[in-house]
Amino acid sequence: MKMLLVIFRQSLDEDIGELLQELNLKAFTEAPKVLGIGEAGRAADTLQQPGFNSLILSALEDEQARDVIERLTVFRDALSRKQHGAKIPLRVFVLPCEQVI
Repeated sequence: MKMLLVIFRQSLDEDIGELLQELNLKAFTEAPKVLGIGEAGRAADTLQQPGFNSLILSALEDEQARDVIERLTVFRDALSRKQHGAKIPLRVFVLPCEQVI
């Protein structure tokens, strides 16, 4: 089992939501309005840098985790090409996961 941690700019909420729905991902936790800074810049919701990130956590079987990662990678790459190679504010981390209760 894998825990996916998906962090992305809030402006991508609708696209990411549709993608997860297409993948039939029904069990996840979403934390909207997350602040932070990374390769794609700051999400600090200030006058100079408006906006937030969103965060999704989902415990998945290995095969489903691979499917989600693959689709998110395709989505990110297509969006980057559309934006002339710009870094897309989307990151996915995988952690080992064991349900104990």
